Amino acid sequence: MKAFGNCAAIALLVLTTGCASMEGKWSVAKVEPTAARRDFAFESLTLQSDGTFYAEAKEGGKTDSVSGTWKLDDGVLALREHDGECHTYDAELEPSGKRLKLVRHWSGQRMTAVLEKQAS
Repeated sequence: MKAFGNCAAIALLVLTTGCASMEGKWSVAKVEPTAARRDFAFESLTLQSDGTFYAEAKEGGKTDSVSGTWKLDDGVLALREHDGECHTYDAELEPSGKRLKLVRHWSGQRMTAVLEKQAS
């Protein structure tokens, strides 16, 4: 009977908090370390429910855009641009669904980008 009570409590928690989604438009709030900001090209990232993405980057006062497909698998977000270039990040969505942390490792270095969900 105690197990049933625990299951009911968990179900109630899920129903009242809802399910956070990675879909939507995200803007970069910060990148750590700060020097790694140049290694995270995106200023904004839109993840759509059909598995496509759109991103904008600013470089030298010019705004460029890229698009492609995205997939989340076991906490790893893969962004594949239409030209074939792929970006992968360890992804962690806060329970509130308002902040998304993307972590990338390379050559013993770690870059963390924190993105905030924009109002729809």
